[in-house]
Amino acid sequence: MFPSSTLGGIVIRPLTSTDVPKVRELHSMVLPVAYPSSFFTQLLLLPARVCLVAHESSSPGEPVAFISASIRDAHPVANYFTIQNTHRRQSGVCSATTQQRPHIEILTLGVLPHHQNKGIARLLVRRVHQHFCEYLGHSQNFDQGAVVHANVATSNRTALTFYERIGMQVSSDVIRNLYRTCSHGSRDGYLVVGILDRLGQYK
Repeated sequence: MFPSSTLGGIVIRPLTSTDVPKVRELHSMVLPVAYPSSFFTQLLLLPARVCLVAHESSSPGEPVAFISASIRDAHPVANYFTIQNTHRRQSGVCSATTQQRPHIEILTLGVLPHHQNKGIARLLVRRVHQHFCEYLGHSQNFDQGAVVHANVATSNRTALTFYERIGMQVSSDVIRNLYRTCSHGSRDGYLVVGILDRLGQYK
C-alpha cells in the first residue's frame, strides 16, 4: 500500500478500523444509499477491496472525503457496456479489448460540500488505481490500462459531471431501480466507464 499523501493540507491514507464509525457516518451524510456494517468490514479485510479517506492534516480523526473500490479479473459489466454501446458509440472504452483489462469498480465516492472542487475526488480515484496497480503489478496487463467503472444515480448531476470531467462516459441506458436501499425509495442509475493508464491518466 502506498504511503499517506497530501494535497493542499489534505491527507489521503488507507482506512483503519478506528475510522469506520466516522466514515460510515460520512457515507450516510453524502450518499443516498444505506450501507450495512458488513460493507465496511469487507473494505478492511478483503484484499481485492480498498478504502481511502481524506482528512485535514490537523484533524486526522475527521474524514472529509472517501473512496472505496474493488478489482476483479473480469466482470459482467465488460460485456454489458460493450453490447450496450455497439450501436450507440464508437469509443476506446466500448470495445472487446476492455475484457482483457483489469476492472476497477468504484463502490462509493464522496466529498463533504465545503471540500468539493478542490481536486480531492480526482486524486482519490488516482490513488485507488495506484493501489491496485501496485497490488497486482504486471500480472493483469496494467500496461494496457485498467477499466474503471461506477454506478451513478440519474439524479446526481454533480457526480455525473465529475466523472465526465475526469474522462469517464455514461455507457448504459437508464438502469431502473438500481438503488433499492435509499431513504426515499429506489432510484434509477447509469453506468459510467473510463480507461486509466498506469500513470492514472484517462485515455
